[in-house]
Amino acid sequence: MTDEVLDAFTRIRHAAETHMDERDRGLLGWSEETVTEVCSHQGLPQVQVIPFNRNQEGKAVGADYLWWWLDKSSGVCFGMLVQAKRLEHVGNRWTVDIRHRNGEQLEDLYATAKWLEVPAMYGVYTGGTVFRAELPCFHDDEPPCLSCRRMAVSVISAYQLGAIWSPADTAATVFSESIPLEDLVDPQRSVGAVWDVNLEEIPPGPLRDFLVLDQDGPLEVAKRIFQAVCKQRSGAFSAASAEAITLAGEALFPEVPEDTGHFRGPYYRHFLQGLRTSAPDYVRDLQRWQTPDDNMAYVISAGQSGPARRPRALRGVGVDGVVLVTL
Repeated sequence: MTDEVLDAFTRIRHAAETHMDERDRGLLGWSEETVTEVCSHQGLPQVQVIPFNRNQEGKAVGADYLWWWLDKSSGVCFGMLVQAKRLEHVGNRWTVDIRHRNGEQLEDLYATAKWLEVPAMYGVYTGGTVFRAELPCFHDDEPPCLSCRRMAVSVISAYQLGAIWSPADTAATVFSESIPLEDLVDPQRSVGAVWDVNLEEIPPGPLRDFLVLDQDGPLEVAKRIFQAVCKQRSGAFSAASAEAITLAGEALFPEVPEDTGHFRGPYYRHFLQGLRTSAPDYVRDLQRWQTPDDNMAYVISAGQSGPARRPRALRGVGVDGVVLVTL
C-alpha cells in the first residue's frame, strides 16, 4: 500500500466531512447520496468513480456501488458491493437503519452480491465533527482524534450486521466493528495474522499464507475486512467445519472451509470469492474509457460529459456505478 492511495482516501473523507459539517451548521441535514456525489471524485487518480446513466439504464437510488480494488502489477483484484447508509441521531439515540422496506433492501443487497460473486458491504457515513459532537471518543483519546475523524466514512460487512434488527444495536456495532475507509489502505497500520477458528484445519498453502502472513494491495484490503468478520465469528459457539467447498470462476482460493458460524451462509466463500486472479472483462472495458488528453481521470468521474453507459454484463443489476481503486 502507498501513501498516495491513503492520501486519496483522506481527500475523500475530508470532502465528506466538510460537506456534512457545513450542512449541519446550517441545520440543513444531509443524505448518503449527496455526500457520495460531493466527495467521491476527490480520490482521483487512484480512486475512479464511474456512475451509470440512471435515466436510461437503471432504477437504483444512488446507494449501491460495485468496488474493485486492482493490483496494477499482478492483476489480482478484490471486489465488493457497497451500499451507502448514514448514522442518525434522534434525541439521545444513535441509529443505523439497514431494515429499509422491512428488510427487503438487505435481501436485495445479498442477492445482488451473490450474483456478482462479491461480498455484501455497507459504507456508513457517521457525520462530521458537528454531527458527532456528543459522541465520546472510542479510541482512548480525546475527540476529535484522528481515528474519530476517520470514522466519518467507514465500511462494515452485511454479514456483521445482518442478524441485528434494532437500528440502535446496528449503530453500536458500526461504532465498535466498522473499519474507517482510510484504515483499509494505511501502510502504517499492520493487519497481523487472522486467528480464525478454522485456522488449525487449513493445510499449508496459499489460503493459510493469506491468513497468517503480511499481504499487500487487494489482498491486504480483503484481509482487513475478513479479519473483522472472523473476530465476530470467534464469539459464536457453533463448531467449525473442516469440510471444503469449491469456489468457481477466477477465485484466487479455489477451496475454502464451509463453516457458517452464526452467519447466513459460509463466510469464507462469501468474502473470499471477491478475490480474483484477474478483473472481470467489464472492468477492463471501463478502464479503457479514459479521457484522451488526460490519462489521470475519467471524463465521467470529473462530471465533464455525464454518466457512463452501463456495461452489458451489469445490465439489469442493481448497482449505480463502479469504483476502481488502483493499488
